[in-house]
Amino acid sequence: MFGFSTWLRAVIVALCVLTTVSTGVVAVEFVASELDPSVGAAAADQAERPYAERDSLAPPANGTTVVTAQKFRHNYIVAFSPDGRVRYFDDSLDRYHDVDPAPNGSHTVEFVGAAYDGDTTHEVVRRVNLTTGETTDVYRYAVPRTDRPHRWHDVDRVGPHRLAVADIGGDAIFVVDTRTGERTYEWSAQSAYDLDSGGPFPGDWTHLNDVERLPDGRYMVSLRNQDSVVFVEPGSGVDPAWTLGSDDDDRILNEQHNPDYVPAGGRPAVLIADSQNDRIVEYRRQKGSWARTWTWTDDEMAWPRDADRLPNGNTLIGDTNSGRVLEVDADGDVVWEIDGVGVYDVERIGTAGTRSDAAPADQLGLETQPSGAAGVGREAGTGPTSAPVVGLLPPVARNSVGFIAPLWLSALGRVAALTALVSGGLTAVLVAGHRVNRYRTSGTKG
Repeated sequence: MFGFSTWLRAVIVALCVLTTVSTGVVAVEFVASELDPSVGAAAADQAERPYAERDSLAPPANGTTVVTAQKFRHNYIVAFSPDGRVRYFDDSLDRYHDVDPAPNGSHTVEFVGAAYDGDTTHEVVRRVNLTTGETTDVYRYAVPRTDRPHRWHDVDRVGPHRLAVADIGGDAIFVVDTRTGERTYEWSAQSAYDLDSGGPFPGDWTHLNDVERLPDGRYMVSLRNQDSVVFVEPGSGVDPAWTLGSDDDDRILNEQHNPDYVPAGGRPAVLIADSQNDRIVEYRRQKGSWARTWTWTDDEMAWPRDADRLPNGNTLIGDTNSGRVLEVDADGDVVWEIDGVGVYDVERIGTAGTRSDAAPADQLGLETQPSGAAGVGREAGTGPTSAPVVGLLPPVARNSVGFIAPLWLSALGRVAALTALVSGGLTAVLVAGHRVNRYRTSGTKG
């Protein structure tokens, strides 16, 4: 073999076998995905058919389930009727993020997305009647299109003509009058945090990804890169006694998404997708501070980005990199699930009761998963256990790989793909290196 030494020949043969086997695993999973398309891939096809002819893609549910998908090359909004058929589908925008029930109907939602137009990004807040398919752009705002995060991830309706906006590009929140475009209130993260906290400034400094106006008039704001949820009092700023989390203290939160406030009388709770820790957590006020009262995770969980407490006490979860939307009951058992959706946000609408009727985990007696003392669960940063090799990677690296990986590629498939790339690359380097060395040797002798 081109004059290879015995040991080098053995290494190259072993690498070739490893590359072939690993590539075979990926090929098998790809063929399987083509024979059995995921829910996300099938939704667009179903939406083209008359509603009466559509098949059920999801299990029956108590209400309509609306999902926004925002994963590498997967961007759309889809709604599943209670019987599991696709009620609505749209992928005309370039990005989809937050979705909320609209105040004027049990089958109407508002979501925020983005549409690209050359060097311009149009931030779009759109209202959709899921029954008729009628859409209305509630608010549009144009910003320069850049490589740094600038697409709004969340808006929260605070009045008939007012929206609270989580301005990720400006590291700020503001309230806008949708009739005039006037900003009636603004708060900047620079008023509370040093520029050396979080991520690089002026790049992805805070990654401010969520805002919620609370019943008492405060704003709850998620600063993802500071690993913190802060409470902003208009006129006073951040109340440090209420801040949940701390920069780089991954035991509490690690780059969280979509915190939801559970009022619960005098001791409110916050339900959070603790994304880089691959878990859902709930914290409740106890004696003037926050205490973790519930944790849920399983072996598949990978970078969840949403969790909502339903009026019946169950919890609806969007788990992005595993491609799942799931509902868990009081015992922590999965009672409803759809697969193949790179979910960002999920809402269940048309149910008895509203989110304000939700109760905190400890009051409902929810069981922490994995089983153990309340508030323990998986330790921060351990990651999914279904693929031990993947679990060895740091959370950011693991979930970055998961974000760009196809939804049909399992944890084992991701390991196989990585192995094929590495072993194939090493084979090429060894062969090329040997040939260069052989050429130099023969040239010297000549």
